[in-house]
Amino acid sequence: MLTDNKYKINLSTWKRKDHYAFFGLFEQPFWGLTTEINCTSAYNYCKMAGVNFFLYYLHKSLYAANSVKQFRQRINRDGPVEYSSISGSVTVSRTDQTFGFAYFDYHPEFKEFAAGAGEALRQEKMNSGLRPAPALDSIIHYSVLTGIRFTSVQHAQRLGVADSVPKIVFGKLSEENGRVLLPISVHVHHGLVDGLHVDQFIQLFQEKMEVR
Repeated sequence: MLTDNKYKINLSTWKRKDHYAFFGLFEQPFWGLTTEINCTSAYNYCKMAGVNFFLYYLHKSLYAANSVKQFRQRINRDGPVEYSSISGSVTVSRTDQTFGFAYFDYHPEFKEFAAGAGEALRQEKMNSGLRPAPALDSIIHYSVLTGIRFTSVQHAQRLGVADSVPKIVFGKLSEENGRVLLPISVHVHHGLVDGLHVDQFIQLFQEKMEVR
């Protein structure tokens, strides 16, 4: 079950209170970047072991997001909060060329995660229409563009609507000089997340993709 276990951040002692207040005045406070992850080891491991590579890297990215507390912080009506853990949602393509949103829990163990997430994706493939859960923010918003090796991404956004959920997009795998590369775009609310924190997320994700 998607978590709602959170606590309110104390603004009087929070070292980011000035940054939070500053970016809170912006109409569009999100910023983002695009890079590539070297996933050669993870890709080869999944191919050899018969593991679903998409679910594998989705799990490792959620591990990294849960490991950086700023990725678990959100802005609620009463101010900033921090969740004990976060889960995810992802766009799911259907045969009729529409898409839906699948929601899934994070579990530290990959097998448990893959079973739940895999079932959520299968169920959403059979649905029709669009059923977003706008009130749910203890997640990462994931999208996947399997046919595009992109170098930048811009998200659709409703200005004036409270939103502080990180948005992560994965692109088309490519091979280059014996390496398998995965494009990734990360967009975050600047009142909560700085470049340092995105760097920490990327580094942790990269480490998890280096299977030993």
